Amino acid sequence: MSKHSQETVERPSSKRRLALMAAVATAAMATMVAASPSHAETVRLAERPSSEGERAASEGEVPQTGEELVATLTELLPQELEITESEGFGLDEGPDVSASLVAEDGTGGTTFDLSAYRFATDDWREVAGCQGFGELEPGDNGFTCEDTELPDGSILSYVTWEFAEEDIEEPYHQRDWEIWVEGPGGESLEEPGGRTLVLTESKELSGLEDPDSYTPPVDFEQLAEAAQAPVWQQVFDAADEQWGPPEDWEDPSTDIPAAELRSTFRALAPEGLEIIDGTDDDPGRATLTVDDGNGPGLVDITTAGPVEGPEEPSAVTRLAPVDAADEPQCEDKELADGRLLSFCDWAASEDDPVALSWAVVTYPDGSALDITSWNSEDWESEPNRVDTPLGAVELAEIVIADEWQALFS
Repeated sequence: MSKHSQETVERPSSKRRLALMAAVATAAMATMVAASPSHAETVRLAERPSSEGERAASEGEVPQTGEELVATLTELLPQELEITESEGFGLDEGPDVSASLVAEDGTGGTTFDLSAYRFATDDWREVAGCQGFGELEPGDNGFTCEDTELPDGSILSYVTWEFAEEDIEEPYHQRDWEIWVEGPGGESLEEPGGRTLVLTESKELSGLEDPDSYTPPVDFEQLAEAAQAPVWQQVFDAADEQWGPPEDWEDPSTDIPAAELRSTFRALAPEGLEIIDGTDDDPGRATLTVDDGNGPGLVDITTAGPVEGPEEPSAVTRLAPVDAADEPQCEDKELADGRLLSFCDWAASEDDPVALSWAVVTYPDGSALDITSWNSEDWESEPNRVDTPLGAVELAEIVIADEWQALFS
């Protein structure tokens, strides 16, 4: 997973945030299974020797491991697909599961991502169907959505996205086809909780001579059929049995006004910076645009309240990079007063132009302050500079200032 993928988690619509949060959480711990290192070693599914996961899928067992989930998804997709990579995250590792496949299509490969997660709610219909995407309008990022009610009362949605940016150093063009299946937390439509399964087919169209003529190897109806397979509801049932009901998610942010966060940052920032306030007003979080003379970059300030219970406070955990060579340079310290400080620089690379630097201070009661600097001007923009306007060391000096602690008290 790239830093760019993480960036999209920050400001999605309400429904897409739920899916992305689940996908990010599972992808962070997923392990590659049955991955072919080269096209020369790739075999068609029908020619593969049966693995433990494929055996479980063929015998109708509820998939438990990442390998078994990959095998189940593979069985449900057209058998002529030539799979070159796969990864999965199963119930043996957590309550939310995922599976990803890469299929060769003659033009660089198509990706299939499945994410199945549960969430606490009194009314699952509040986010079900197209209305759950909030204020998005048809045409925004190629967004289209059609939904229908299935015979069992759950909601099936057909969603498309198209992301393109031409006026940058490395132009990109991607198209996604998504199937959403949303329903209650159990057999009854009025049962509390919600269940969501998202199956996405993604294609990177950059470099294709005629992107508009591209036809995905699996059409919408085939995707919908795979997403509605009874086995996925069996996986949800198994998650309930093994992990208990989903926990009610609570926003960890504090009630510190955004204006106070911005003014405190301004007072502590190094001299010579041009700082423009963001327009967000949600308490506990604030954004600013900072320019050190080499181009503007976004700064995001996030707070979290105290941790209840006996857990030891720890700094915010970031996703580990998939590529070991693409690692953030981090330093962790315990300060004299018991605060924990973690600060990191994650440089842009040839494969990922996003750069970010961050510093996190965690107080003894578990409350925390995170300041992150990006090399893009806002959430929607692509990187416009090589590095971030504020590095990890500078952010660390800002984040440990006593002025912040006064806001938390």
